Amino acid sequence: MSFLRDFVELITVQPGDLVYHLVTLFAIQLVLGVAVGHWHRHRRDSDAIRLMVVAVGLVLARVLLMFVAVLDRIGVLSLNIVLPPLERFLDLATVSLVVWAFLPILGRNSRLGVVLLVLTLLVAVGVYAAFAALWPQAEAQGIVYNGYWQETVWEFLTLAILGLAIVANLIWREGDWGWLVYLLVLWLVGHVLQFTVSFADSHTAGWVRLANLAALPLIAGLAYRRVLAAPSAVSGDAAVDALDMIGVLEAAQRIGTGQDVESALGLAASPVARALGADMTALGLPVPGLAKKVRVVSLHPSSGTAPANEGLLLLASRYPLVSAAIETGRLQRSGTSDRDPAIASLYRRLGFERPGPLLVQPLVDEGALLGIMLAGNPVSQRRWTADDEQIFQAVGAMVAEALAIASRRETVDRSAELQKAIGEARRLARRATELEAKVERERQRAEELGTKLRLRSQAATTPAQAVAESAVWEAEIQRLAQDRAALEAELAEWRHRAEQLVLLKEQLQSQLAQVHAELQETKSQAMPALAVQSIDGGLAGILIGDGQGNIILASRGARNLIGQLRSGLVGTSLQGLFTESLWSQAVGRLLRQEAKAGETAAVSLDLEAQMVRAELTRLPDVSGWPGTVAVMFSPEEEVKPQDEVVLSLVHELRTPMTSITGYTDLLLGESVGILGEMQRQFLQRVKANIERMGGLLEDLVKVTTIDAGQISLSPGPVDLVSVVDGAIASLSAQFSERGLGVRKEASSELPPVHVDRDSLYQIVLHLLSNAGQCSEPGTEVLVGAQLEEYGDQIDGMPDYLSVSVTDTGGGIAPEDRSRVFQRLYRADNPLITGLGDTGVGLSIAKALVEANGGRIWVESEMEVGSTFSFVLPLSPEGGVNGSPGSPSPDSLSNGGGESEQEQ
Repeated sequence: MSFLRDFVELITVQPGDLVYHLVTLFAIQLVLGVAVGHWHRHRRDSDAIRLMVVAVGLVLARVLLMFVAVLDRIGVLSLNIVLPPLERFLDLATVSLVVWAFLPILGRNSRLGVVLLVLTLLVAVGVYAAFAALWPQAEAQGIVYNGYWQETVWEFLTLAILGLAIVANLIWREGDWGWLVYLLVLWLVGHVLQFTVSFADSHTAGWVRLANLAALPLIAGLAYRRVLAAPSAVSGDAAVDALDMIGVLEAAQRIGTGQDVESALGLAASPVARALGADMTALGLPVPGLAKKVRVVSLHPSSGTAPANEGLLLLASRYPLVSAAIETGRLQRSGTSDRDPAIASLYRRLGFERPGPLLVQPLVDEGALLGIMLAGNPVSQRRWTADDEQIFQAVGAMVAEALAIASRRETVDRSAELQKAIGEARRLARRATELEAKVERERQRAEELGTKLRLRSQAATTPAQAVAESAVWEAEIQRLAQDRAALEAELAEWRHRAEQLVLLKEQLQSQLAQVHAELQETKSQAMPALAVQSIDGGLAGILIGDGQGNIILASRGARNLIGQLRSGLVGTSLQGLFTESLWSQAVGRLLRQEAKAGETAAVSLDLEAQMVRAELTRLPDVSGWPGTVAVMFSPEEEVKPQDEVVLSLVHELRTPMTSITGYTDLLLGESVGILGEMQRQFLQRVKANIERMGGLLEDLVKVTTIDAGQISLSPGPVDLVSVVDGAIASLSAQFSERGLGVRKEASSELPPVHVDRDSLYQIVLHLLSNAGQCSEPGTEVLVGAQLEEYGDQIDGMPDYLSVSVTDTGGGIAPEDRSRVFQRLYRADNPLITGLGDTGVGLSIAKALVEANGGRIWVESEMEVGSTFSFVLPLSPEGGVNGSPGSPSPDSLSNGGGESEQEQ
């Protein structure tokens, strides 16, 4: 009994009373959630209405108590004057509501229950009004509410209601009567103890609070059991669902038979939303190309966002739920949208300020992505059930089948139209040939008649006969000339029509090839687009070579670097321009016929004691453009002589820093005396700044080593997940200080990557440190990793591991993205908004990635954040600098996303 008394005293005074309020608030929230869900499905059911009234009443009571506490905190009123009678009144009202809602006899006689509840609450309100007016005078005299006559009246009324309810429940035992008896007995024991052995020095009903701690969770369980036992939805709702499904079927039929698929999809959004009971539905079609983009063509309801044909595009890489649906071909769901910034960003992109539970269903046919369908509840916040997901999948299957039928019909129609055009062109060609032959015959006949006319005119015996015969032949010649002119006009017309049909044939063939390519592209996983990496240094010159390897264009900068005049440079062999073997190999590889547009190579050249970097790119085969290979020259940065001085100063600074760290540890360990709290905080700040200075010195050492070209690598198989975990653990203090979370999206079964382990740790550490410094407090940093398998798609391309770090720093301006990986500690190179790093760490990360055979780039969206991504090889063949298996240095790019910058 003494233990219970101690526990009661704990929950009546601060800070134990806070625990009591939190536990009861959580139980009330459970009751409210169950009641709202039950009322949403059975709005006309009396049990649903009772549960909703009880839940709302409990919430209002808790809100009233919290409001009184706030007024006491700001000094408007005193708790000792207001709380004692108010808390007893609310306890009596809570008991009355629960008895009215769950007592079987009152459930069968709803009118009687309502009358009794109203009378009880009216009596309780009247008693409270009288007691609240009298209590301040008694409290001013120092009287304690426990044991006071008012408290006795409250307990007597409550015990009377509980006793009558227990007796009635035992007489009319129905449903969960045992649970209700247990609940009422708990309350009865608490009020009996409060009535008999209350704490004489307190205003708070401690024993009643103890009973509430056990009773309120039981109310939540009782409400949940009542919901489970409720009958299914009425037939009227089933009829409405059936009508909604008929609407979905009609929309699918319009998609399969209509000529304009996008218009038919626009009409399908509303029936799909009604069938699911969703607040929002959206349907999109994939955009042809290597990047995974979806164009939203239908949105219900209209949110004010720009229509799909004006550019409402969704980049799958920015929204993990959409990307997962496209890659797996299966339904994806999200029920914790408030904690997921990617889901919130997707809702904002669609025009909804508040996120909610979301379903994403890919529309596929035989492995080909035909579209994507989204459904969400940003308004009602209703969570999706298993039945909702099954309905959503069934609707998605119908829409996907309709899209597949429409796609196949479009292909067949275009093929038939093409065949018809080919036949018409052949017929016109034959007709044109016949007309040409006829014109030739008429021309020959005209020449013959002209010859005969001249001969007869010469042999005429008299001028009169010659004139007469000449007139006859001239008339005949005019008639033939008219016939010839008519035939030539007809021939010209037929030739014009034949040319138009040939153009139509070419257009149809191009459209058919495009449709075929789109279908093929959706059936395969597209590799990220290859593009030439921009050079950090300034561009020094450009050379253009043709398909035979001869130079056809040379800029002034290139001529200055190479030291030849334009007349001596143009026409020479590009492959024999320099003696370096790497140069000859790179040019020969890009001149091969099987080389693809966009394929690149990089070679470092020593031109008169100046190091120059040459970037070679295979140009696309564009009509009218003679160039095949482009070469861009840029000077390489040389190792600065002062690097040795910097390195020496760093080593000199380490000795005093070590001493300061040692003395600080001695002081913190209180080896030389006891420290005060403020002194300890100051010393901890000193130690933190010393450790930060040590990190900066290590960065300087790393930068000097990289500039000197002295990076020492020991590549081998490394587990990426363990390295990421280690980096997160190292930065845990930094993330905790800013209230940041870290979420990983990486499989534990990723294959090992072939790199130097220390370099990989430094890369991940610098990227996470930058994300932690620039992200908004209270948000999450996303770390993702996935396997990029290219072996079955592109010959000679090895498999790579892709890693990304996404922050919430607000994004990087387009004009600053080219400087992200430069060192930003110089006065003429100001800091970049949206970065947490000064640029030293990011430049180190870039150098280490490239030294290990990979590439790094950044994608950014203003007002949202930035994603730093890099790829590293899985095998030694794919990771050696300049090796055949590597992705041809400087050739990896980000895939053409929105607001992207590659480095």
